[in-house]
Amino acid sequence: MLGKEAKYWDKVARRRQQWLTRHPTYKFLAEHKGKTYLGLITRWAEVSNKQRILKTDLFPEASGLAQVLFDIAPNNSNVVGIDISAETVEQAKRQAIHHGVDGSKYLCCDVRQLPLQNNSIDLVISDSTLDHFSDEKDIIVALKELYRVMRVGGTLIITMDNKGKLGEPLRRLWIRLGLAPFFIGKTYSIKELKSALQSIGFVVEETTAIVHQPMFFLKRLARLLHRLSARRFDPLIEKILASQDTLEKRRTKYLTGIYIAAKAVKEETS
Repeated sequence: MLGKEAKYWDKVARRRQQWLTRHPTYKFLAEHKGKTYLGLITRWAEVSNKQRILKTDLFPEASGLAQVLFDIAPNNSNVVGIDISAETVEQAKRQAIHHGVDGSKYLCCDVRQLPLQNNSIDLVISDSTLDHFSDEKDIIVALKELYRVMRVGGTLIITMDNKGKLGEPLRRLWIRLGLAPFFIGKTYSIKELKSALQSIGFVVEETTAIVHQPMFFLKRLARLLHRLSARRFDPLIEKILASQDTLEKRRTKYLTGIYIAAKAVKEETS
């Protein structure tokens, strides 16, 4: 199964640049998500260059559009990045070199079976990784593995596709019609994510929803503006995306957020 999954994501990685060329407006969405996620991490965790940090997905870094791993602790040689795709790992390593960051600890492996010691990680960043499984059981297996490698007192910051958002039925139809650029699997509502984390032993300290956009319509608006003038409307597109962030402060955030997010801590068991 691992070999089949790895080959699939290698194929996705190889056609990434071709897809980005066909969909140039995607860069605005990817860059905005990266900035939003970086802001969430710095808000929820005290990141230092002395911590051992694990990031469970290198797809954003490999694309060159979202640089969370490069920005979070640029002088930290203990940052571990993993991805199931060897192609993605190699692309991320090249991007790391381009940004003057140490990518020597970027590994090709499965998040459900990490080649890391127990209690060895201070901060885990899981950026929309566990929502690419076809079976929800795999989400639990991956969460247990993350719990295993985290030290007592360590922090997990996790995001997943938001199952409870208003636009979810439309998005699922989009997926079933085969319009998604890659496989999108099972995911949780915020209540289900909290329950899953707690069942494993995590203490959930904070939750939120991020990237508040009517994605379907914004993609088309951005595409239209880009066609009218590839550069002229870039600031307007970025301003529209940024304006949606205020929705995180509202009580309806779990209805409008594209991603749910949780901060969970591994506490010492009695």
